[in-house]
Amino acid sequence: MSDNNEYLEMFFAESEEYIMVLNDNILKLENEPNNMDVVNSMFRAAHSLKGMAATMRFNNLAELTHKMENMMDQIRNKKMQVNTEIIDLLFAGIDYVEEIVKQIKENGNDELDLDDYLAELEAKINEEPNLDDIEEVQEEELEDSNFLALTDDDIRTVNDNKKELDTVFAVNVKLNAETQFKQVRASMIFKSAAELGYIFKSIPETENVEDADLDNNLVQLILISNQSRENINEEFSSITDVEEVEMNKISLKVEDKDKKDKKEKTNKSKSVSSKFEVSSSVRVDIGKLDKLMNMIGELLINKTRLEALNIDSEGFKDVLPQLDRVTMELHHTVMQIRMEPIGVMFNRFPRMIRDLSKSSEKEIDFVMDGKQTELDRSIIDELGDPLTHLLRNAVDHGIEKPEVRRQNGKDETGTVNLKAYQKGSEIMIEVEDDGGGINVDKVVQKALDKNVVTEKEIEEMDRDKKLQLIFEPGLSTNEEVSSVSGRGVGMDVVKQTIESLDGDIYIRSEENKGTKFVISLPLTLAIQDALMVKINGEIFAIPLSAISETLMIESEEIKQVKGYDVIVLREKTIPLVDSRESLNIEIEDDSYKEKDEMPVVIVKSGGKEVGLIVGELLYQQEIVIKSLSDYLDNVKNISGATIIGDGEVALILDVRDIA
Repeated sequence: MSDNNEYLEMFFAESEEYIMVLNDNILKLENEPNNMDVVNSMFRAAHSLKGMAATMRFNNLAELTHKMENMMDQIRNKKMQVNTEIIDLLFAGIDYVEEIVKQIKENGNDELDLDDYLAELEAKINEEPNLDDIEEVQEEELEDSNFLALTDDDIRTVNDNKKELDTVFAVNVKLNAETQFKQVRASMIFKSAAELGYIFKSIPETENVEDADLDNNLVQLILISNQSRENINEEFSSITDVEEVEMNKISLKVEDKDKKDKKEKTNKSKSVSSKFEVSSSVRVDIGKLDKLMNMIGELLINKTRLEALNIDSEGFKDVLPQLDRVTMELHHTVMQIRMEPIGVMFNRFPRMIRDLSKSSEKEIDFVMDGKQTELDRSIIDELGDPLTHLLRNAVDHGIEKPEVRRQNGKDETGTVNLKAYQKGSEIMIEVEDDGGGINVDKVVQKALDKNVVTEKEIEEMDRDKKLQLIFEPGLSTNEEVSSVSGRGVGMDVVKQTIESLDGDIYIRSEENKGTKFVISLPLTLAIQDALMVKINGEIFAIPLSAISETLMIESEEIKQVKGYDVIVLREKTIPLVDSRESLNIEIEDDSYKEKDEMPVVIVKSGGKEVGLIVGELLYQQEIVIKSLSDYLDNVKNISGATIIGDGEVALILDVRDIA
């Protein structure tokens, strides 16, 4: 294996893609058991995975994928009926493939006990098919003289040259008797056939079509193609003056596999290429992107410092706009490189929901929306676990059993929605179910029992705050501990992970109607727009994505509610916070309140708004976010630092802590 170390990263990346293709297509096959395009796509993925494993000398993985490939071949050749047992077997195989790939990553070998699974797979493959269950497909050789036939020599030639996924069709295309352009129409038929695959034999011959009499208005051909019967029929039927298309699939005697392996076939077929699309993207190591982003950050910092110099020379004034343009273009390009469709992560969930639905005996309709929404790759990598927790809880906690839903006047099938969309400079992700909702009283009681909050604190909380208690460690409202949930583990991790990504999560829930978790995340964690403010003579940055608005207020506008300062803005009561108090800055005077007007920044977090009183509003600026050292990363109300125009360090306020 050491000789192949340089190819391991490519092996891991491609394995991940093929596993995703197999998972997606097995799910499709469960819903469309007669869709041969899906089976062919699965077969190609398994075949490619087997080839890679054999090349890398991972024999265990190669044997596993070979057996799975054999089962798919049985399905493809209509020798096996797709049912729940088959789907479960295929999914189990994918799980083993993932486990083996994970093991190879960790210790470099693919040693895993697969004997029981392979024996079960082999038994199913060798099982005598129940012909009553298998849809009859006309594949017998046709004795009808209206179709072109293949001689024994023809069959040997076809077997030697056709691709593994190709099918041989006898096709009759009948033209309208009144057409005046028979030769032209025949040429169009041959052109379409050449695009669909390879014309092995035809009447008239393709070379002599212009001189053919076509008195019988019939074009006959033997077509080798990997397209479906429906696609071929549709293609020919769309040609002008084509009256009827007759097709039959020709069964060929397949040579013994040992003979096949003795020589490599030279493929002369012009079959349509595999359904795997060639990607126009290039895999880039995330470490290289991080390094490039740091360089962009340094460039932005130096541009800001240049702006602060205020040099009057003409040359300086000319070069600054150019530097600004190049920096912005470079920044935009790097940002685009780091972006990835969130669907890359979403694709793992349909399989999970299917398994949960089956194990919990609940009917679930899983809907995904916004898979093309792009997000920073580093954020996508961290989002998998939180979304897994939320979706599992939606099925286990949220969706009721079918009989309970029926009693409540609901459809027996529950719905779980996963949605992503962009809102300004933020990405919003919603996980919603139409289940029983969250019982707020039960959440409060659990929190009191575990001493998470006091009775007095509960009295001061509104309903939304009480719902947020669900994120406290060890708090679960599930009465039964299942393999999915009920141990109180997970929701606190969800909140911690989202907040570590500089995001927010809040809940909307109504009993017997459902629950919605809303996650807001920045597009990227590296560079953000910020509002620069002055507090006690020092400059601080507030991320623009966390700001609702800024305003100037007069001291008489400040009201008192339960001993706290608030303002009423458009009939909404917003609490006020003195930024100096949040930062533990000693307040020697009350100069803010003595001014005629005070600058206030309305910041938002978790669906709540807070008015932050600052000393002065300065300007908006793109900031490069630098994390604090390990000694300072837990400082309350501060999330990081940035370098401003004069080279000084400005701290970035953590709006979540302040709110």
